[in-house]
Amino acid sequence: MDFKPEYNLLADAYLGSKEKLNEKLRKLAQMAKSEDWDFKDERYRDESKPFSILYNYLNFTYDRLKEEGKLAFSPDGTAMCFNTGLQTDLDNDIYAFFIKNMIPGKQPWYLVKFCEPHDRELAVFSKLPDIAEYIDNASDLIFDSKLLPIRVNYEHIIRDNRERFSSVVDYDEYELRQSVESAIKRVEERVRRNYKIAIPQYYPVKSENISKIQLLLPLCLKSPHKADLALVVSREGNAYIAKTVLPLDWAYMNSRRIVRPDADWILEQFGGGDK
Repeated sequence: MDFKPEYNLLADAYLGSKEKLNEKLRKLAQMAKSEDWDFKDERYRDESKPFSILYNYLNFTYDRLKEEGKLAFSPDGTAMCFNTGLQTDLDNDIYAFFIKNMIPGKQPWYLVKFCEPHDRELAVFSKLPDIAEYIDNASDLIFDSKLLPIRVNYEHIIRDNRERFSSVVDYDEYELRQSVESAIKRVEERVRRNYKIAIPQYYPVKSENISKIQLLLPLCLKSPHKADLALVVSREGNAYIAKTVLPLDWAYMNSRRIVRPDADWILEQFGGGDK
């Protein structure tokens, strides 16, 4: 191969031309329970890639399943499938089905379609594979308010994310520092009273060959009731360390790798939420 793919799935399988891949993703989105699978912010939308979040989800799901040894292969080695982790409205699991790629020198597999368990293509597998699992310790999903306050290197957070802050507020350095400090104090009080506002994201550190569960919190800079960015915090020992900030679209995408997020502050970006 004459390119270095961004994801393992792209190294292992040919997914089809851009048009055919988009059609496969469209069919998958229609098969699965209704969700928003594209970015809402126009800065990140790409009309040629209308299912960006779904595409990212599948790539990370495949990476995790491969790591866990949960890919299924037919006895004769001519077919492969994996559990997408998505379900139909009738709670049937949805699988990605592949056949051997017959083009020499290319990826070994070709994505044919997405299937339900009763589809005849899956009859070649004696046992259908399980979903990906990301959580070793359920407590990683719950923000422990006893470890407050969050430890923040404000200079680092602001300097390294100036462009992201500038996309939502037009503050000078001093005003931005004051705004971020106030926003973090407010979210500390919120999460102390409702730990569910912290949503998890799965963060693979490929350079270290490890993965982490981090938590995302709403950072409200312009209004105390509407998130502008997501604050990423990582538990390290007996403290939560602020790592970076993310645009809300990215925060939703990263969290969706594990589970569909249900916190109001992130759902507002995707047409849901109560507040």
